[in-house]
Amino acid sequence: MADSDAIEAQREATATIRGYIYQFDASILAVLGATSDETVTVEGVEDFDVLAGETDTHGQVKYYEAQKLTNATVRDAVLPMLEGFLRYPADMRKRKRYVLYGHFKQAPETAPTYCLADMQHILIQRPYRVDAATGEKVRVEVNLQSKVGATDDEISDFCSRFSVKLSEAFDAHRARVIAELVSALGVSKLEAEHYSYPSALTAMAALSSVTTKSARTTNRAAFLQLIRPNVAIYSAWALREEGENTYCKKIRELHFARLNIDSRERFFILTLAQTDSIDELHELVQHIIGRWSSHRMGRTPAKERYAPFFFLPGVTAATLAALKGRLVGDGHKITDGFAYHGAAFSTDHLMLPQTRDYPVSARFVGSAEELEAALAAAKRARLVIQLHVGDPHDVAPAIQQIAIPINSASMARKIV
Repeated sequence: MADSDAIEAQREATATIRGYIYQFDASILAVLGATSDETVTVEGVEDFDVLAGETDTHGQVKYYEAQKLTNATVRDAVLPMLEGFLRYPADMRKRKRYVLYGHFKQAPETAPTYCLADMQHILIQRPYRVDAATGEKVRVEVNLQSKVGATDDEISDFCSRFSVKLSEAFDAHRARVIAELVSALGVSKLEAEHYSYPSALTAMAALSSVTTKSARTTNRAAFLQLIRPNVAIYSAWALREEGENTYCKKIRELHFARLNIDSRERFFILTLAQTDSIDELHELVQHIIGRWSSHRMGRTPAKERYAPFFFLPGVTAATLAALKGRLVGDGHKITDGFAYHGAAFSTDHLMLPQTRDYPVSARFVGSAEELEAALAAAKRARLVIQLHVGDPHDVAPAIQQIAIPINSASMARKIV
């Protein structure tokens, strides 16, 4: 593949990903804008369906940053809508509304409306066909109204229920989502950008992927429960959109740039790929200790000292023991809640103070139960940082947390 072909392929892939994210953002806005008696189904009849007692509004989302709003782009959206509309009996059609929601490279300042004549013109398609006799390409006219079997009255009825809603370009559209989250959750813009929006995007992507319609249906109150203000759950979509280096830089600047300015209890939950070796795990833990432990700061007062907690779900007991052995061999003082061989787990031992004489640099928990006990025993503000391949570990909603999808231990090091 030539360099120009590779660049073009990457550009097309990026545009596709941005289109999906734009659709998720539009669906988030639909949910946030829903009234108390409305539900929203994502990936239903259309990209999002707002369902109320007497009206169903079906919205199809288009993000065409390189295309104009033309009859052809309208036709692409309208034809499946019209076909669906015609399948309903007459009494059901009365409750149906259809919206083409999107951004186009060029569009009128005011969203266009369509009457019977307009729609009939849109439903005329003129594709090229190869003339069997001459072998030359010739245009043929296809009347899609006739093809779908719609009468003029049915087209007129559909036009009265169809509208176009022009929306902003990608970044401005995302900014509107963030502003709506600020209003809905009563958080600051910074909190919405760093926590609420990543979680909302992840929640919407998860809703879109489940198989049953009932599971893809939510309402405003239920959705807001998923995007707790103190939790940032990032989606793999963000990684796909931005590429690894940009993604890592963005997350690092948002959450890890202000190095060690407070002494909160940081709990690192590391769920790595099976292909990551003990060497790569060791390097990652060493890196985190180097940045997020005060064990080498001799003048720091005792009450301001801190050492990271580690929980490694999926790591075998033998690998965990080997990792601890390496760290001790490196000269680190660690605690794991066991005062001696055969002792019961104790949070008192796990949280032995970091002192000049015994500079604890890391604390390890070996199970979900031990993690829960450690979180409950922490006396300072708690922050859970999840770097995970696959799904994040389930953490109590009251605890502030950041969940970040990664591909490898080396990628995790770029972030923290």
